[in-house]
Formats: sequence, C-alpha cells, structure tokens
Amino acid sequence: MALSTPHQNLSYQGALRLQKIRANHAPHGFIMAEIQQEAVGGLLPARSGSVPSAAEETLLAEQLEQFQSRGFTVLRGVLSAAELAVVRERLDVRLAAKLAAELGALEGKPATGEELAAAGHTISIGGPVDSASIGFPGLLSAAPEVAEPLIKAFLLSPRLLDLAERVMGPFVQGDGFYVVGTPPAQLTGGATGVASRQELLAEAAGWHRDGYSHHNMWRKNPGYADDLADGGQPFTPPLAAHMLCYLQDMDGPGGPLLAVPGSHRSAFGEKPVGAGEEAVVPVDAKAGDVVFFHCDMLHSGSVNRADDVWRYMVTSFVVRAGLPHRDDFTAAPLVRALVAEAEARGDRRVLRFFAADTTDGGPLRREEELWRGVIDEERQLLRPAL
Repeated sequence: MALSTPHQNLSYQGALRLQKIRANHAPHGFIMAEIQQEAVGGLLPARSGSVPSAAEETLLAEQLEQFQSRGFTVLRGVLSAAELAVVRERLDVRLAAKLAAELGALEGKPATGEELAAAGHTISIGGPVDSASIGFPGLLSAAPEVAEPLIKAFLLSPRLLDLAERVMGPFVQGDGFYVVGTPPAQLTGGATGVASRQELLAEAAGWHRDGYSHHNMWRKNPGYADDLADGGQPFTPPLAAHMLCYLQDMDGPGGPLLAVPGSHRSAFGEKPVGAGEEAVVPVDAKAGDVVFFHCDMLHSGSVNRADDVWRYMVTSFVVRAGLPHRDDFTAAPLVRALVAEAEARGDRRVLRFFAADTTDGGPLRREEELWRGVIDEERQLLRPAL
C-alpha cells in the first residue's frame, strides 16, 4: 500500500524510511510505527551568519520588553496555513488511533481514549501510545511524521530561538515537545459557542505556573515577599520558558489561553479570586501564532466550546542548558539525524538544544571562561585603599 497524504512528500529527500502498522480505527488505516535513518540533510532551518537587520532588531527588542514586563509575548504567523493543514491532518490520524485504544481508567475501570475525552480529559500526542497523558519521549520519537513539518517552522525556528536567546542567553535547551488535544463539545456534552468573560473565568480550572518556577518560594516567605509586593522586582532570565503554537484561532469557541500579565514578578497568588480576576487577560492568538511565556507567569487553559473540532496545542518547553530534561535526545533516529546535520553545519545552537554541545566543555564551561575574563578586568579596576 503506498503512503498517501499527509505522510508523503516529507521535506528531506531520502532521509527517512517510514514503516507502517495497521490501525483499524485510524482514518487512513495506519499510524506511523517506526522511523529509520538512512541519510542526513535538509532537516534544519536555514540560518544566516549575519546580525539581525534593523527591522528584525526592533521587533526582537519589542518582544523582549513584552516578555520582561508582561511575562509573555505573541509571535504572529509562525506556521503557514499549509503547514497548519498538514500538521492537523497528521494529528487527526494519531488521535483517531488513541480514541479507539485503552488509555487509562475511569472510576476504577479501563477506559478508551474516547471515553476519557467524553469525561473532559485531554489526549496528548507524544509519549506512550497507551496513555492519554503528556509523556516522553515526545513527538520526535513517538510521532515523527507529526514532528517533521514542525522542526523548521516551530521547534528550531531561528525566529523563536533568536528571541529565546535574548530572554535566556545562549543557553536554550529543549525539555519537552508534544501536542495536547482538548475534546470538543460534541464529545463532552458541554456548552458551545464563544464564552463570555464571566464564563471563561468560571470554567478555568487549570491555573498554574510551569516547571522550574520559583514564585511560591518568594511569595510565601516574608523575607522575600516584600520585594514582590509592588511588582518592582527586577526581571531575571528564567530557568525555563514555554512556547505554545495553536492550530486554530483562540478568540473563537476553541477557547483562549488565560494569563495574568506581570505575575512572574509580583506577589500574585495561585489563582485569580475576587478583584484579582480583573487582572486576567485572554491572550490574543490566531491559528499558527506562538505564545512565548515565562515559567513563573500564572496561566490557565479554557474549555473547548467548538462543536466538533479538537483544539490542538503544540508545546515546546525549553530550559537552561545543563538542567535535567524530560525528553530523550539519544535514541530517536530523527533526533540523531538533526544532531548529525548540526554537527556538519557547525550549528552550536541546535547542538545545545539537544544537549549535544560539548565543544570546549560545552556552554557552561565556555560561560565560566567568559566570567574569568570579566573578573580579571574588574580586578584591574581596583584602586589602592585610601
């Protein structure tokens, strides 16, 4: 059987051989089971050795200011309409297989993905095929045909990583790459149509800060809390940040990301209550946009009120180089191909992303050398005691 759209015409010629297994409930009769490396080339996005143009520099500065002051910024049109269509179609194949499979339990009894979705649970793509939860290894290993069209445009996009390095320094390392699917009202039996602000606030049940957040340490200790009380805490580069790419408009029934701007640098609590609800903003994001936000910013998803369309959220969570990462960057053939191409190109940024930058001791050792130079310079500035 010849592979048909969306699994043909991968962007790198001869790089992968896709094997298939039957999946009785998948729309195309199969899901991708394995990916084997045969050659290297054409996986990585093009990068220029030149500095950003004046226009690019202006935009980066604006996005950096938004990230530092609000805790998030939105990058428009990261995925094109054509890329969105390909990714959605491939996700639909994966999702159909998961809905038919036993993925967990409800009230102590085994439950299929469809039964879990009907109860309001999300279904994640990435990780074990027999689980609805976010798991690892992520898309690059578990669903390579979904990951492939996202590598250049999203995961390793120079546009995104340029900004990430402005925020975190040249220490950006991947941590998790996966998709979360939120079921539509047709499955859950929930309300349909665009939610009002009051409904959004009432239905939001997932308020949280992300991994590597230190906020609770500062807010709950009186010795630190006074520095946060007026929101005047200086910005410091986060240990982690989140890149979310939505595959549908978020101002419609699909439901927006809800955020509390500035909550990464203030004493704002664990959930908006009372007057605190006035600080909540629905993040304006269209299909293909990316929301990039600080791990300490308080946020929540919202209910998918679309009648029959699943809400897909593609996630790339990044951490500071050297920190533990949840995803596996050693076994997956697609990751090995990306690392091999990065080595051939001399692209340290991609090598750092996959925890494979070991030149001169890696990014942390090179940072130590830079600091040694700074310390020596400061020593030269010392004046004799009066």
